[in-house]
Amino acid sequence: MPSKKKKYNARFPPARIKKIMQTDEEIGKVAAAVPVIISRALELFLESLLRKACHVTQSRNAKTMTTSHLKQCIELEQQFDFLKDLVATVPDMQGEGEEPHGDGERGPRRGRRPGAGRKNGGPGGKGKDPKQSGTDTEQEVGGTPIFPGE
Repeated sequence: MPSKKKKYNARFPPARIKKIMQTDEEIGKVAAAVPVIISRALELFLESLLRKACHVTQSRNAKTMTTSHLKQCIELEQQFDFLKDLVATVPDMQGEGEEPHGDGERGPRRGRRPGAGRKNGGPGGKGKDPKQSGTDTEQEVGGTPIFPGE
């Protein structure tokens, strides 16, 4: 009986990984499992980086993760030292007591008012979007929780 090939469940496309690998002239043939393993390693690496960056973001009582949060995470964690050159040009985070506008006054507010968008039931909307009813820990990407088990 012929054996069936196992379909790998990869979040990063193995074909794209293989194509990137083969841009190096020193790499010849690549076994089918190699791009899948690299895909999984990339997934684990990103999960680790984002978990630690999330802790930095939460410790600053921020709701949005910024490049400055990633920079601080990379500078604090020894395992991410190889990324320091990549974030060297990113501005540092402001200190705990520093005000972004100098004399303590807030600058003009930018962006939409809360609830003014269509997804939040604003003009042209047909009610609240069911995807927005979950809490931060219930958010999903591609049908699976961002950080399962938390």
